[in-house]
Amino acid sequence: MSDYDADVIVVGSGSLGSMVALELARAGKKVIVLEAGPETTDWKVTDNFRNSARQNNFNALFPDVPYAPNSFSPGYISPHLDGIDVFPGTLRSVGGTSRHWTAATWRLLPEDMTLKSSFGLAVDWPITYAELEPFYCDAEYEIGVNGIADYDESGQGLGYTYPPRSRPFPLPPEAKPYAIQRLQQQIATKGYRIDVAPSSRISKPYDGRPACIGNNMCNWNCPIGAKHSGYHVVEKIRKLGVDLRSNAIVHKIETGADGQVTALHYLSPNRSATRLTAKVYVLAGHGFETPKLMLMNNLGARSGMVGRNLMVHPTIDMTLLSSEPLWAGRGQNIHGAIMQRRNQPDRTRIPSTRYDLLNNPPTVGIAETALSERKIGAALDDEIHDRSARIFTFEALTEDLPDKANGISLNPGFKDSLGLPGLRLDYRISDYTNANLPRLMDDFANFLQATNGTRISAPTKWICQQHIMGTVRMGTRAEDAVVDRDLRCFDHQNLFLVTTGVMPTAGGVNPTLTGMALAIRAGKHIAKEV
Repeated sequence: MSDYDADVIVVGSGSLGSMVALELARAGKKVIVLEAGPETTDWKVTDNFRNSARQNNFNALFPDVPYAPNSFSPGYISPHLDGIDVFPGTLRSVGGTSRHWTAATWRLLPEDMTLKSSFGLAVDWPITYAELEPFYCDAEYEIGVNGIADYDESGQGLGYTYPPRSRPFPLPPEAKPYAIQRLQQQIATKGYRIDVAPSSRISKPYDGRPACIGNNMCNWNCPIGAKHSGYHVVEKIRKLGVDLRSNAIVHKIETGADGQVTALHYLSPNRSATRLTAKVYVLAGHGFETPKLMLMNNLGARSGMVGRNLMVHPTIDMTLLSSEPLWAGRGQNIHGAIMQRRNQPDRTRIPSTRYDLLNNPPTVGIAETALSERKIGAALDDEIHDRSARIFTFEALTEDLPDKANGISLNPGFKDSLGLPGLRLDYRISDYTNANLPRLMDDFANFLQATNGTRISAPTKWICQQHIMGTVRMGTRAEDAVVDRDLRCFDHQNLFLVTTGVMPTAGGVNPTLTGMALAIRAGKHIAKEV
């Protein structure tokens, strides 16, 4: 009989945690996955969306349970923000926060991973793009990513594939929505290009999933399963015999005199306790929940970096009314992006930026505004019809740099139903981020002129993405990083952290595909050890 309950215990069932578990299960390892939140099937999430009065709240489609609060749970996060109005969202549910992502699957550029060497900023990663590249491919083929061959993701018009890739995209690009086609024609007059955004909304049947048919519910939940989510990987690991336990709130982690983790404890919603042991432990919660669990147990404390260096991709947007119908909301949420500001030579003083063209269904926001203006009856119908045809939003997602003052810490002033603490969030917009504003305003003005549009929402305040990076960063030394290049915790040799929180720098693109590549790489590494 084994001395352990499992070879590996993974805490967190999102895209990264389930991806680690998948690699380990395929290698024949005994794996237990613990998820704090409940399980909600895809059909139920879609049904909840159709009946929700809060469709602008992605988490509202999932249970808000008192034993596993999320970022929208009143009081759970105490925000202390300077220069930014919105903090990142989290979801605690089987399948994780990727249950409601847009499925954007950009790779980092080599320069994103060598900011110190390339631009004199922040730090370099302890691994290179070339080392991570095969695992990017593995992730793309696992989840089904579509994209264009010979594509320059840097936006600099290099004329060849960049960053380098050893395998082509597994799927061809999606059909281009009319709004994107027309905007491409218009803004080309100002020298801008709209590039196809790679995504895991599959363009033809793949791995048992049907092709995207443009339901345009990407951010909430794909009703046909064309968009990848962590829930798809959950279904795979179950078939391989992984023991997934939902409503299992890990709260205590034991360590020995040598720093090795010896056991972990979880509570059920009714406070019953379970102790488990394994050879290796993986914390794969969100970029908030992983450092929270470590802070609760004084893990990885040597560097003083747990919970620090938070990066969130500050974002600012402009909404306009075009002079002609564009019909946003037909097709995919994000099909195109303007990448020309991603990797310019002046990145030493102005951050990397990507402009997303938000092809979201606009009717809810239009109706709310019209009703606030006391428009009813025929006037309300006319307003919704007219603005739905012509409204469009350009969104600028920008790189931010690691800063030890930005981060999360425990908030003992909040207690969930199990008596566990909430989070305090500190974040200040930096001078580096604000240095981007003149260029952003010029670009927004050009977009407005090119479309002959009327601005209805000015770019006046920073918000952020649902992207959380840096809070348990990787590095080469235990003095200034939490994990090493293999995601092994410097202070605890059998503890691995698999989260976008390990990213030392943010780049200017969504972190999820990079997180998946790191998860696959870590899973293969751990499988060799146990």
